[in-house]
Amino acid sequence: MEEKYTEWFETYTNGHLTMAGAMTDIIERKKRHTMRVLGHVREIIKESGVTPELAGAMEITALLHDVGRFPQCVKGMTAKDYDHGEAGARIIADTDLLDSLSMDMRGIILSGIKYHNRATLPAELSPDTRLVLEALRDADKLDAIRNALKYLNPDVSHGKAGKLAWDDEEISPAIVDLTLKRLIIPLSMVKWSNDYFVFLCCWIYDLHFVYAFKHLKDSGNFEALLAKLPDNDQCATVKTLFREDLDWIIAKSQP
Repeated sequence: MEEKYTEWFETYTNGHLTMAGAMTDIIERKKRHTMRVLGHVREIIKESGVTPELAGAMEITALLHDVGRFPQCVKGMTAKDYDHGEAGARIIADTDLLDSLSMDMRGIILSGIKYHNRATLPAELSPDTRLVLEALRDADKLDAIRNALKYLNPDVSHGKAGKLAWDDEEISPAIVDLTLKRLIIPLSMVKWSNDYFVFLCCWIYDLHFVYAFKHLKDSGNFEALLAKLPDNDQCATVKTLFREDLDWIIAKSQP
């Protein structure tokens, strides 16, 4: 990836830092998030066997995927009023940053930025666009889990979790039912803090690259999520399912 992209990103984000006020720490955190996501994508590139051109598009998309977040943070806009993926794509499209790239690569990058935060991806995406998005979304999930473990607590609203009802034991029966069926949990169903930790664990059914599964296990983050759940018979069944499924997926991926 050419240095001009990282230089643009630094100038852009530093400009928002000057306006951030009380949100300065959040802006800095979003910058660090971006660089960790880029690091994960670079690891995924190593296993994906893509062309150098597409690998470059994957890196650029990772670097720019959250540019819409920075004005959102500075202006205090909520997700109900502002789609940071769509906004980010518009911001980049209004610059000349991608002008040296082919039309195909520009389209892939802008689509990656636009759709990375959608609950589901559009059906009509090209194979290359879908691959870029799947890599980015895997990387984004890995860092979202890391951030939830680091920052989420009963006193602080964090990310998509919003305001949770915190309780050491409570978990919604519908959440457990979906989990035992190995289904992705809609965020709208999440009520309790334990619901949210299970919601995050269920992301193993929406990851695409071997690196992502291995990182979850090797980093200890997946086990740390499971440790957040109460020690009762219901959650013991859920924990066993998650552990066995993650191990099975990793074993299946071995040559």
